Amino acid sequence: MPATFDALGMQFLYPDNWKMLAAGEFESENSATVELPSGGFLSIERTQAGDSPDNAIEQVLAAFEAEYGEVEWEEIAITEESFPAVSRLVDFRFYYLDLLIISRLIFLSRNQEQFMMQFQAESRDFEQNERVLSAILQQITTAT
Repeated sequence: MPATFDALGMQFLYPDNWKMLAAGEFESENSATVELPSGGFLSIERTQAGDSPDNAIEQVLAAFEAEYGEVEWEEIAITEESFPAVSRLVDFRFYYLDLLIISRLIFLSRNQEQFMMQFQAESRDFEQNERVLSAILQQITTAT
């Protein structure tokens, strides 16, 4: 039976072996995180009106480079038909120990609010859960 995410004014189903993390010192009423059993995560943050995705991308890139050194990144082309509320989608790739990590930033609008989602996992786990992420995005972007 899937679990239900119900926070930040949105609802969606996610696998029941994923774990909703309690609000911690780095989270606020404007963010929530769901952890995958393998250690990856999906984080959702409500952003301020007028916040630029370009600034967020630059900040994330700088933080990754400071922590992990070399980082590759690319903007992923999206179509409005596939995810109508998604405005930008960017993948970052870097190595941690001997593992390739993929971190995807997704910028979307819903009910006149702006959100930034981050889905991050080791590359094999990322690929195994990419369809789940797509299903979650489909639920979010098609909900009224």
